[in-house]
Amino acid sequence: MPASRRPRQRDRFDDLPIQFVVNAEQALRALERGESARALNELDRTAPVATTHPELLRLRGLALMQRQEFAAALECYLDAAERWPDDALIACQLGAAMAQTGDMIGAEEAFLRAVLLDPDLSDGWYNLGHARDARADTAGACEAFEQVLRLKPEHLAARVQHAEMLKMLGRLDAAERELREVLRRDPESVSAWVGLSNLKTFKPTAEELDRLVALRASGAVPETRRIDFDFALATFLEGVGRYREAFDLFVAANTAKRRTVRWNAPAVSQLVDAILDRFARVPDAPVGETRGREAIFLVGMPRSGSTLAEQILSAHPNVQGGGERNEIVQVLQAESQRRGKRFPEWVIDASAQDWARLGDEYLARCATWRDARPRFSNKTLTNWQTLGAIRRMLPGARIVHCRRDTLETLWSCYKHHFGEAQFFTYDFDELVAFWRDCERAMATWTQAWPQWIHVFDHEGLLADPEARIRTLLDACGLAFDPACLDFQANARDVRTSSASQVRQPLRKDLAVATKYGALLAPLIGRLDRGTADVKR
Repeated sequence: MPASRRPRQRDRFDDLPIQFVVNAEQALRALERGESARALNELDRTAPVATTHPELLRLRGLALMQRQEFAAALECYLDAAERWPDDALIACQLGAAMAQTGDMIGAEEAFLRAVLLDPDLSDGWYNLGHARDARADTAGACEAFEQVLRLKPEHLAARVQHAEMLKMLGRLDAAERELREVLRRDPESVSAWVGLSNLKTFKPTAEELDRLVALRASGAVPETRRIDFDFALATFLEGVGRYREAFDLFVAANTAKRRTVRWNAPAVSQLVDAILDRFARVPDAPVGETRGREAIFLVGMPRSGSTLAEQILSAHPNVQGGGERNEIVQVLQAESQRRGKRFPEWVIDASAQDWARLGDEYLARCATWRDARPRFSNKTLTNWQTLGAIRRMLPGARIVHCRRDTLETLWSCYKHHFGEAQFFTYDFDELVAFWRDCERAMATWTQAWPQWIHVFDHEGLLADPEARIRTLLDACGLAFDPACLDFQANARDVRTSSASQVRQPLRKDLAVATKYGALLAPLIGRLDRGTADVKR
């Protein structure tokens, strides 16, 4: 459609028979109130033209989106876009439907088309920012959120998202300024306080902290944000040495979070048993195989210093930091579907040629995001569960087992709100059970392949940084490079909770578990029993 014919907001009902305009307007008002059933009822009254008029199709799509009938909504938007291909609003809402149905590439393309058609469409820029963030394009997402703020400085959600992108890019001062601006406009913004707590370097003033404690006590924090707020406030209390209050709040936050997630610790332990049993009966990779020599896998527990290890490695000019990737799981799941058996049931039947095929498939998947650097890292920590498969798929890869003081690691896990991941961290028993599974699996793999797995110890790094970094590089087949000693200057995107910490020089004063004293006795007791189980 030529630009002169592009539908504008005030004439979106052009060409609609007058007897149906009232129904369309009633539907629009119903949607604004969230009354999707009423809207659909009004739209049904326009049946003679409902499947041909783009605006009616768009409104039906909105109603279906409100009802979470995303596939049906997508069909409406596709029909509308075919009739009005140059309509920015339809393009934007088409992108939202695509995102909800899992087509993130199509969604990003639709959002980009929307803002090209209408550069002042703030919703288009906001959605584009989220789409770019979803595929780890931090710089692109940052730019999109900046465009939202250019159009709507009062858009606080975009400002919080912009701060998150700035944090990932290492621009910590700018991130704090953005969050401070949110609080200037809304002093009780939970999102802003949570964002500041995640900066790790931020400490509220005594007045601010007292105000936050009072805010929680008042019951004014929305129930939907209470868990986020409690984790943030507990972090602030710990930062000023109010350990009793911090501990109680961490327990409350974890208890509440645990009620919202599903986790079956015995089932995970049984899966680890099955993995270790099956791979004990599978031949090792042929001697001399180098397939996968470009890959470096970092495995272990969360909060064990793995982001720092990857930051050091990716400071090397020959290494691209891949972050947390799911290609290994994708490859193994696809093979399970092909064979009609769950992993690891089928591994005994896999031949050397099968493992080579799967290794090549993994490398092909990684080629879609890799740059020209000859080596890359994969920091999906739970790959400790799949090292038996990785060994046979990619025998030339290097494995780095990231380790940190056990109590510090587990307490750090418990203190962190991982959102939609790491569901084992919200209960002491389940946390220790997962750690125990990790320890016994890694002990099995390390005994089988002692030269293949390098243990990178966080406390050892703090004690002698250069020696430990040199050893790490050598274990990964990399020549020493001084840039790895200056890892905090590495400007790569870091998309983990440690994004701010790895921008700073090494510090020996970050361990805090011992400062809680007897408060951690319940965790220590479980850990002592778990340690005995691992040794047995």
